[in-house]
Amino acid sequence: MTLLREPLLHFAVVGVILFGGYSWMSDRHVEATAAEPVRIGDGDVRWLKQTWSSQWLREPTGDELKGLVDDLLTEKLLAREAQEIGLEQDDTIIRRRLAQKLKFLVEDTAQLAEPTEADLRQFYVANAAHFETPGKLSFRQVYFNPEHRKDAAADATAALGALSLNIEDDSIEGDRLLFDDSFADTDEHALSGMFGPDFAREVFALEPGRWRGPVKSGYGFHLVLVTQRTATAPKPFEMAKDAVLAEWRFAKQTELSRDYLIELRNKYGVQLDNNTTALLGQGLAPNVAAQ
Repeated sequence: MTLLREPLLHFAVVGVILFGGYSWMSDRHVEATAAEPVRIGDGDVRWLKQTWSSQWLREPTGDELKGLVDDLLTEKLLAREAQEIGLEQDDTIIRRRLAQKLKFLVEDTAQLAEPTEADLRQFYVANAAHFETPGKLSFRQVYFNPEHRKDAAADATAALGALSLNIEDDSIEGDRLLFDDSFADTDEHALSGMFGPDFAREVFALEPGRWRGPVKSGYGFHLVLVTQRTATAPKPFEMAKDAVLAEWRFAKQTELSRDYLIELRNKYGVQLDNNTTALLGQGLAPNVAAQ
């Protein structure tokens, strides 16, 4: 017990503690200084000012800009430390955000590509159906409401049989509908928006000059008389050039994204366990190996 009372021992113990603490602090300092510093550059400041101006319709004051920079610096520091300790791992929101950001970067590369005139003309010829002036119809319709009739389809069929061959025959009486009875120069897309795609497709297949039906829509049943048809016509390249360029860029984005994903599959490989493979069944994506 005499040894524990020795001042020299006490001095040695305190020295060891102080030396250990200093060494630990020095190591932490070395780690901190060795790490890549968090940087705020001109681009960050310009982005902060632009974002502020878009929201408040004015430039930020000096104090406001300083507050924005402080907030961005805090965000970057917290994000750096969170990444260092692995908080981003297995986080669905972060994973999706990173994937989305990379996807945007890949797609943006398509905007950097400039097609030649020959490229656009070749694309125009290969996708001519995308650059046509759509055909249009003028027609009349008589509506039969299934909510007010026991058998609206049968009533429409009977009314059709009673009509004369005269296309001006207005003797038929139907039910009221929120749309007009007559339509002029209507394309298939517009008609689909009003009555549904099945109705539009069937009406555009009708020949002009006779009452036809019943044709089913989302509202009920209709007798339809097509009075005039304008055929689909190709749009000259010069008139469609802007649309061709937009379509070309979209196709290039799709192509680049597909090729990039194939490269990533080849780079990292993809494996599915047996249970996942069983759940998916046949038709697995290419380059996916089951384990």
